[in-house]
Amino acid sequence: MLVLTRLRLAFFVAPVLMVPGCTVTPPAPAPAEVSTVPQPSQETADDDDDDEGYIEICVVKKTRIRVNYRGCDDAQSGLTWYFFPLDARIPATGSRAKRGSFKQPPGDSYRAPAKGGIGSKVMLTDVDARVEICVVKRTRIRVSDIRCDDGEKNHSWYYIRIDGHVPPVGGKGEDGSFRKPYGETYRARRSGGDAAKAAVDYEDPDAPEAEEEEEEYCTTTINGECVATNRCTETVNSVCTKTEDDTLGDVTRKCTNVYRNKRWTRRCSR
Repeated sequence: MLVLTRLRLAFFVAPVLMVPGCTVTPPAPAPAEVSTVPQPSQETADDDDDDEGYIEICVVKKTRIRVNYRGCDDAQSGLTWYFFPLDARIPATGSRAKRGSFKQPPGDSYRAPAKGGIGSKVMLTDVDARVEICVVKRTRIRVSDIRCDDGEKNHSWYYIRIDGHVPPVGGKGEDGSFRKPYGETYRARRSGGDAAKAAVDYEDPDAPEAEEEEEEYCTTTINGECVATNRCTETVNSVCTKTEDDTLGDVTRKCTNVYRNKRWTRRCSR
């Protein structure tokens, strides 16, 4: 009986296995879940590095030969700014700049000494205050600030160091820069002069404190004229109450001129 059952089972299974091209395909595995959390791109990391800053030098535009900063600060024709990353080697003045860019990158700007070197080791930071004056860009002749406030063509702000000299209106700006500074800026009085004094609302942090002048009080008068003084050491409501020799001069008394015996005399009352 057991043999007959096995034969019947084989009879039903065999036709299935003999069908041409028929194979049994196992079920496909479930797809793996894909994370939707955005990953930082290499481009973003590079942008962060660029924001750290750059070195700027002044070059001859046609040859990229490095020259003194003064030419670019005064916007002289044929000269332009050239930029390097902080880890680049900066050429010395007189050498040709390579592997930099004429396009200003983002970030803080630094300068390099004339001898050049690795940017991060030689970079110079200048955050000193400046006085800003409005000038005709081609001549640097100072004009009214309102021309730059209104954005008039061919006029620009010119920035002079706080330890420099500011020209009066009509004078020529020198030793400054058209480059916007990184420190505080102050407007200047029309009369010009030493920048620290010409700067409106500027307080020099290194200036010595002004000494208060001691007032002198008259202690002796003859015919209304003071012949002796003593410095006041104590006042009450701006009235001297004590002097160096502990006496009070006529200034603390009420005095009047009296005409008597054909002459004027001065009388004071306590």
